Amino acid sequence: MPVVSLPAAIEPFKWADRATHVVVDVPLAQFTRLATDLVDTNGSVHIDCRFERNAQRRAYLRGEISTVINLTCQRCLETMQLPIQTTIDLALVHDEDEAEKLPEDADYLVVPEQGVVLAEIIEDELLLNVPYTPMHEDCDALSYKQDDVAAPVKENPFQVLAALKKPSAKD
Repeated sequence: MPVVSLPAAIEPFKWADRATHVVVDVPLAQFTRLATDLVDTNGSVHIDCRFERNAQRRAYLRGEISTVINLTCQRCLETMQLPIQTTIDLALVHDEDEAEKLPEDADYLVVPEQGVVLAEIIEDELLLNVPYTPMHEDCDALSYKQDDVAAPVKENPFQVLAALKKPSAKD
């Protein structure tokens, strides 16, 4: 049976043993680290993920997160919508020694004994998908064609010295 609300703290290894499925829409405003960069916090994040174990009995958190957030374009300073749709595929490990046994390209999460806050994991994944400098894809506020702009003519400071070196008509 799927979980339909986001609990405060979870024990992911127990959830993986039970093959827990989480399907929930969470208001953007609940993600406080993300909300500081947003123009508005209306809207929600759709979470569809599973805690499961693979054939080797390793625990995983797998699923998808999707939302649309409103940010300020750093070129034109207007509001822009950024759709985010990302996949989570995290191995859940007890410590760094266990993580070293994973394939080199595997993403993992070290889970403390007291468990984790699922909302923080989701928020981390969202933050990883927000560009450092958000811009409209077709924003031309600062763009120009290099060929259309005439380069300013700079005077050569040594031109005066070259004129002094030339023999004058008086000599």
